[in-house]
Amino acid sequence: MEPLSDKEPVAKEEEQRRIEFSFPMLIMRTKLFGIVFDKLGKSRFSRYASWISLAIVPVVAAVGLFLILSSLFALLWNPALGEVARQGGLGQYLLIPGINPYLPIVYGLFAIFVAMVVHEGAHGIAARSLGLPVKSSGLLFFFILPIGAFVDVDEEALKKANAKVSSRVFAAGVGTNVIVAAICLIAVLAVCSSLTPIINGVYIAEVAEGLPAEAAGLLQNDVFVTVDGVPINRMTDLNATLANKTAGDLVRVTVVRGNMWQDTFSTVVMLTESENRTIMGVSGFNLVTEERLENYLTIDSAQKLSLYMVPPAVAPYVIPFSNEFAGFYSSPLGSRWVVVANTFFWLWFINVNLAIFNALPIYPLDGGRMFNIALKSAIRADKYQKLVFRITVAVTLAIILILMLTIIIPFIT
Repeated sequence: MEPLSDKEPVAKEEEQRRIEFSFPMLIMRTKLFGIVFDKLGKSRFSRYASWISLAIVPVVAAVGLFLILSSLFALLWNPALGEVARQGGLGQYLLIPGINPYLPIVYGLFAIFVAMVVHEGAHGIAARSLGLPVKSSGLLFFFILPIGAFVDVDEEALKKANAKVSSRVFAAGVGTNVIVAAICLIAVLAVCSSLTPIINGVYIAEVAEGLPAEAAGLLQNDVFVTVDGVPINRMTDLNATLANKTAGDLVRVTVVRGNMWQDTFSTVVMLTESENRTIMGVSGFNLVTEERLENYLTIDSAQKLSLYMVPPAVAPYVIPFSNEFAGFYSSPLGSRWVVVANTFFWLWFINVNLAIFNALPIYPLDGGRMFNIALKSAIRADKYQKLVFRITVAVTLAIILILMLTIIIPFIT
């Protein structure tokens, strides 16, 4: 028979390495992260951070409620927005790569993992800094892909702690997500501020089949440089040049194409007529690479600020690092600048959205639990605790209803 003292270390080791599998989710539960929580929790910064987070949560919750209500009223007042929402489908409301049509899989998985580790880790650090025990913590996997993390703070200790202590623990996750999001947004702007437009002009989006432009060798994705020696910077320049021509006239066209727009191609196009207009058979749009970059780096209004909440796939013609427009810029970072910009963008996007959602007074999210604690602090009498419960449930249901209306209205109007 083995001595009890020999069994205890084995039991502790097994508990630390405990792995649970429930298809397709894998949970790795361990106390090993507790060492990190203890070390960081002893720092003075962690205590200050929890106070800062306590101030951040109400602000983030107010911003979240404003955005939700604004979206609801906009959908009710402007039916055209409903059509835009329908095009994205229901999947656009879920931050799940592969289901959300605008969330790239690689960037999305990485950003979600980081955001959840940051969020849950902050709870653990705050709990230890305030003397509350952390029972366990671990990582979540979808098959073998890491998708998140969790921290199991002792619930009984949280219930016994005073309101300020427990609120600081709940606020830490949201506050840290906001701080990480702000740092990543600054990084996005720093990368974009290093960009230099490679080319400007009129981009050929389509070359009509059977018309003179195709016969002359112009291709989709070419960029006009000159027409008959006249520099072409905008569609108005092109239209003004063609306005003085008639069907049968020859114009010499110069375009750029190829990698980094280094290849120049010149050709002669015989113009034709269609619907009383002289045409060559192309459709295009202004690149305005300098204006687009300047617009993205300027925050001079709430409308401009909201631009940074828009994924590149939703507004590819506005965002410099979208797949459609990244090729028109160069950076000291080399070709890797696109990866760096998108990585920081999605870290910003996921962290700020996770913070907003968790800050909402929806029980049992962090914001909902803080709201409940605040009510209990304001209404201390035991006879009113049922009222506190009813108010918490009512607020939770009201916000969920607003969220559901915002999602459903585009598909029923």
